[in-house]
Amino acid sequence: MGKIGENASALIDKTVDFMASSQAFREYLNKTPPRNVVPAEVPQENVQMYLQRLEYYRQIYKPKREENQ
Repeated sequence: MGKIGENASALIDKTVDFMASSQAFREYLNKTPPRNVVPAEVPQENVQMYLQRLEYYRQIYKPKREENQ
């Protein structure tokens, strides 16, 4: 059995990644405008990671353009 909180860092990283993915997906669905505001819940040491992951997910969720247009 591990110590309480020994996986906290990994859980925080996964949560921050999920938050960035969710923001990018909402932008893709036109539910929210693109914004680079970091949610207050993101710890200061994870702000850069959030912004990097947000940019990454924005690339994934880009609308595909029709080639014949």
